[in-house]
Amino acid sequence: MHWTLDVVFREDTARIKTGNAPQNLATARKLTLQMLNQLPDQESIKNRRKMAGWDDNYLKDILSNINQI
Repeated sequence: MHWTLDVVFREDTARIKTGNAPQNLATARKLTLQMLNQLPDQESIKNRRKMAGWDDNYLKDILSNINQI
């Protein structure tokens, strides 16, 4: 899982190092990774993340599955 988080979210280059922020962002990244993994298409995780940023309908499809996690 660490390798995936590093490749997709560039977690190792994160500059947030103090307080609860690193742990909070790690939790958000893991939750996002779980949502992206549940999509039925054949795209890579990195491409799914890009497409979610570009297409609001694709992001809506991702977020509509949040109750199933």
